Amino acid sequence: MKRSFLKVLPLVIAFIGLSLAYGIIVPPFENLDEIEHFGVVRYVAETGHLPVHGTSEAEVYHYRQEASQPPLYYLLSAGLVRLLGLQAEDMEMYVRFNPRVACGPNAPSLYDNRAIFYHNPHREHFPWQGTLLMLHILRIESTLLQVFTVLGTWALARRVFPAYPGIAPLATAIVAFNPQFLFVASGVNNDNLITPLATWSLYLLVRIGQENLSVQRTLLLGSLIGLAGLSKLSGWLLLPISLLVVLFNFYRFRQGAGLRAWASLAGHWALVILMPAVLSGWWFWRNWRLYGDPTALAPMLELVGLRQNPIYPWNEAGLVFRSFWGQIPCSFYPAGFYVLYAFLTLAGIGGLLWNWRKLRSAERWPTVFLAAWFLLVLVGWIRWNMMTPAPGGRLLFPALPAVATLLALGISFLLNQSLRVPSFVIRLLIIPLALLALWTVADIFPAFYAPPSRYADPDAVHPQHSVQARFGNAIRFLGYDLNSRPEKYLLDVTLYWQATAPITDDYIVALQLVSPVPGDDTLRWTYDSWPGRGNYPTSAWRTGEVIRDRYRFRLPPMDFPTQGWNLQLVIYEGNSTQRLPVYLNGVPADDRLILDRLRLSGKSPLCPESGRLTAEVRLSENVALTHANVVTDETGIQVALCWQSLAPLAEDYHVFVHLYDASGALLAAGDGPPMGGAFPTSLWKPGDLILDVHRLPRLVEGKRIAVGFYRLEDGVRLPVTIGGNGIPDAAIPIWPERP
Repeated sequence: MKRSFLKVLPLVIAFIGLSLAYGIIVPPFENLDEIEHFGVVRYVAETGHLPVHGTSEAEVYHYRQEASQPPLYYLLSAGLVRLLGLQAEDMEMYVRFNPRVACGPNAPSLYDNRAIFYHNPHREHFPWQGTLLMLHILRIESTLLQVFTVLGTWALARRVFPAYPGIAPLATAIVAFNPQFLFVASGVNNDNLITPLATWSLYLLVRIGQENLSVQRTLLLGSLIGLAGLSKLSGWLLLPISLLVVLFNFYRFRQGAGLRAWASLAGHWALVILMPAVLSGWWFWRNWRLYGDPTALAPMLELVGLRQNPIYPWNEAGLVFRSFWGQIPCSFYPAGFYVLYAFLTLAGIGGLLWNWRKLRSAERWPTVFLAAWFLLVLVGWIRWNMMTPAPGGRLLFPALPAVATLLALGISFLLNQSLRVPSFVIRLLIIPLALLALWTVADIFPAFYAPPSRYADPDAVHPQHSVQARFGNAIRFLGYDLNSRPEKYLLDVTLYWQATAPITDDYIVALQLVSPVPGDDTLRWTYDSWPGRGNYPTSAWRTGEVIRDRYRFRLPPMDFPTQGWNLQLVIYEGNSTQRLPVYLNGVPADDRLILDRLRLSGKSPLCPESGRLTAEVRLSENVALTHANVVTDETGIQVALCWQSLAPLAEDYHVFVHLYDASGALLAAGDGPPMGGAFPTSLWKPGDLILDVHRLPRLVEGKRIAVGFYRLEDGVRLPVTIGGNGIPDAAIPIWPERP
């Protein structure tokens, strides 16, 4: 036993370290439903009573739907709070919602504004006091409770498959290094009590199936079921499977069916049922009196909402799979993160099915038992998910040790018996599991929740593009870095700020892509957030410090042609949306600051086929005119030109569209930049096709229209050849005759 403990000890220590790191990195109340679970604990600790739905205290303590949860986790946690004399009188300071949180898989970036609450890093750091101290003590308690899940997984795997020494460490690693399990274990959540209780109940059930029944074991089993049911309603799923295991034991170890034997079976069944009833009957009676529902699910569903449209379980199978292994609040990890877990799942299931016949009879029934427990938990989740949207894979965690043991068995069979891989190589799978978990702690979550870098000295930063600008009276803008890959729709922007005076408001910073055409306010894309991707609101800024605020985006493709867009910066008040005025070098400069102009690829335009030119028309060796279509109506003359880029142009050229009379005198001009300024020629790339529309007034004496390119600064035109022959005035005739 001692040697077995020493073998599992490194995994336990690693789990504790990773889980505690999560608890420190994840800001207050950003864990799953943490503010509600914390509210129940606080209410019980301060009042000595269990919370009730529909009272004024619900808003004060923020426990919402969790008031319906079975109370054991909260009673234990509240007892710890009172024992240590912890207080949370300043909780309201931390319960302020971020109005710009970006939840969901369609948010612009993995490293987006995902902070649900207001955070001030200057008051959330160690040493903790008040609410933060209580929160972190309860997080540590949750981690320690889940240590029993890790130990229970080791004990369960060794008990079920003692002939395969590699299964226990691999199964334990699958549990201990599951990023979602680590995340749950680092937060205040009643999942952290039901999972260890279910794990040790499974261990005891396996022992009961392997050995003779005893009154002591039956009493212990009933007690564990009662405690699990008092932790979460899913704990009651242990009752039917326990009755089946007791029946299995009866048929396995008792020959015949005499009255005494049947009486013994009935007695054990009675104990399995009676103990949970004694431990938790009061809870059901209380709910019946308060809500007319012994499970208290009715008031919970009123708050969380019923599912409006029926859904088939397999429609959300992908969500459940991903959130079973790892989910960031409001979103998921990149797709590549789940490759290892997909391999583990497929290899485990495939290896188990392929080598099923190689299991001995004494190993088959525990395998079926563990699979049955998982299916029972899965059916329970399906029923709940069909009542209210709940695709979170963590709801299957009472079966996590069983799943891990089965996967470890299947992988061991597949690699060792089918592919002849030595058993020590199988144990090496622990390494990538541990490294993946470590990556989430060391990189993903810090990048996700860390406030931006801050400096005391402005000379410590060196922006690529220095700017001397001010927004309002207290926000100085020092410059920005821009690393964009428009062809990949990737945008990497770093903004440099400095607070020149205390700021009491929480302003919204908006990065926007806006049409560069004068008078056109078309907004292609906007990202609005508190600074620091929501992690450093302006009211938390300290006077004089310089803030390096980085954003990375994958821009959504949209139904626009390839063109240029102004990247502009705006700061506005969150409530009124009133923009702060911008001052450049102390001079008022509108309410926006244009940082750069970006070219973004889009759909290729449809040039009017009736306007196709038959001759080859080139402007220098850089541009070709492929189509020219002239349409006259009562409002004037519309000239549609299609340019094709052949080679880059270093400068921005204007297009001239001139209407002449019969003598060659200029009557009217429709000059302007291509696409009205939306697509300057310096942004063109070889292969671009540009549909460029200009208008002229309708004049009776107009006899001829010619077009071309010229430099706005000096009027120098780009030389033109038609069919290889030069045109002296570099003007391409397009009406009434065209090349």
